[in-house]
Amino acid sequence: MRPRSVSVLTPPIAEPVTLYEAREHLRLSPDQTDDDSLVLGLLATARRVVERRLGQTLTATQYLATWTDGVAVADLPYGPLLVGEDHALVVEADGEAVSQETYDVEGDLSAITFDSVPSGKLTVSYWAGAVPGSAIAPQLRSAILLLVGHLYANREATTADGIGELPMAFEMLLASESSTGAW
Repeated sequence: MRPRSVSVLTPPIAEPVTLYEAREHLRLSPDQTDDDSLVLGLLATARRVVERRLGQTLTATQYLATWTDGVAVADLPYGPLLVGEDHALVVEADGEAVSQETYDVEGDLSAITFDSVPSGKLTVSYWAGAVPGSAIAPQLRSAILLLVGHLYANREATTADGIGELPMAFEMLLASESSTGAW
């Protein structure tokens, strides 16, 4: 079952596309640093748009998912799950820790299956995405850069040239990585 709410506890510490790569894509010279903070913000925005469109997380992010009633299977959105020594999975029912022996983590499905349904409010703190520094698919890198370029060039909803519509190539790049192939 999908959670009632999901919030970000710890945002990514690094973007999958670097400031240097974005500056190169935007053709900014090394001495043009006035817009660096803007470009960093656009990188985070573009990554977030791509993540939400695909329903997956690109770089390590910690989430808190909440269910108001007990569930037999807790579907964790925005996978893939990232579980390890530095990326803990914490399951609580009504504020009390749920023993790891009472559930199975299905990483490929980004789900937790419980032996018996926990009662009350269920919360799961989990990490999703790839460890920082991991490569992402080239088409996702291109989609992020394309969106950064579009947002950089079209800083207002409308311009003197009209509405700044997102290039169709962005949709095509995302479709190549979506589970359905749809755009």
